[in-house]
Amino acid sequence: MTIVRREYVGLFLLGFLTSLGLFAVHPVLPLYAKQFGVSYRAIGYFFSAYALVWVFLQIYAGHLSDKYGRKKFVLLGLVVYGSFAFLCFTAQSFSRLLVFRMMQGVGLGLFGPAALGLAGGFKEKGKSMAVYRTSEAIGIIFGPILGGLIGEIGLSYPFLISMCAAFTAIACLPLLKEMEPSAQVPGFFGSLRSMLKVRSLLYICAAAFVAELCFASFDVAIPIVGEALGFSTKKIGFVIASYFIAFSLFQIPIGIISERLNKKMLLSLNALIAAIGFVILVLAGSFWSMVLAMVLLGITLGAVFVQSTAVVAELSPVGKKSLYLAFFDSIIDVSFVVMPPVVGWLLVFGEKIPFVLCVLLMVASASLISIGLQKERPNNSV
Repeated sequence: MTIVRREYVGLFLLGFLTSLGLFAVHPVLPLYAKQFGVSYRAIGYFFSAYALVWVFLQIYAGHLSDKYGRKKFVLLGLVVYGSFAFLCFTAQSFSRLLVFRMMQGVGLGLFGPAALGLAGGFKEKGKSMAVYRTSEAIGIIFGPILGGLIGEIGLSYPFLISMCAAFTAIACLPLLKEMEPSAQVPGFFGSLRSMLKVRSLLYICAAAFVAELCFASFDVAIPIVGEALGFSTKKIGFVIASYFIAFSLFQIPIGIISERLNKKMLLSLNALIAAIGFVILVLAGSFWSMVLAMVLLGITLGAVFVQSTAVVAELSPVGKKSLYLAFFDSIIDVSFVVMPPVVGWLLVFGEKIPFVLCVLLMVASASLISIGLQKERPNNSV
């Protein structure tokens, strides 16, 4: 029992510290890039280059971490990420900052899928994924606050927070062990082909992607709607933060409960209740009604995301946890490329129209879960 508690503490600290380090630079990153005298278009490319590196790297890195050891890849990725965070702090030109930031993307691409693989190796996957995703959400809350405060000293200083968080996270690794040891697995493309034949996996990835499209609408839609309702930027920020606060408070209890319930029923129910949350946003005309909707979505939309991750971990064969989870993350991350332009186009027809689309998307997500998530036992062959 003591070992289990130690493992969960290590998992929580790993998720919290890495997320804290990742998001500490978000409040100042565009301003730091801008101070080198580049255009807004260049800043956009700067963000895209970082994201594209880790999105495309993480699937193959997941395969390698399954093969050679997940803790090794977490360690390697954190060293790379933390080292290049320091170099970003020292950057004297935009071109150097761009290269160093892209190398941080390499670090994230290495440790991200390996860390998910460690979480997916726990016996109670609903609980372990809830612990890991909750710790990330708490890091998302505190990272920008800390980075914004430190950024008042100097725009480059949040990168020191990022570096310190990465190297401190390394100290958590002795608390963790490979719950599921690495194994001899087929080559990357062979593993990929066998993975794509798992029908339930494709359905749960599609359902989570559709749900994540709704989450990806928040950054654009919530500020626009808030401004239309006359909210201050402080109120808009609190509306957004209420999602993550509810997420952080409820996902671990839901994860514990999920071990005793049918996950298909749990996921479908939460997707449908999330649709109600978006209905409330469509009808919302006050600050507190929007907060209520976001709290409800933090619970239900958050549960769809977390427990979908747990289902993918359950479907993945022994020795392929990181590959399957990296594939899942890559699919849902595409939502952040697709949804913002769609929201921008829909806003032309009215501030609440994106939320109407989200209602339909959540119903579609529930349908995909109900149709595709069979009682399929994970294939434990390697």
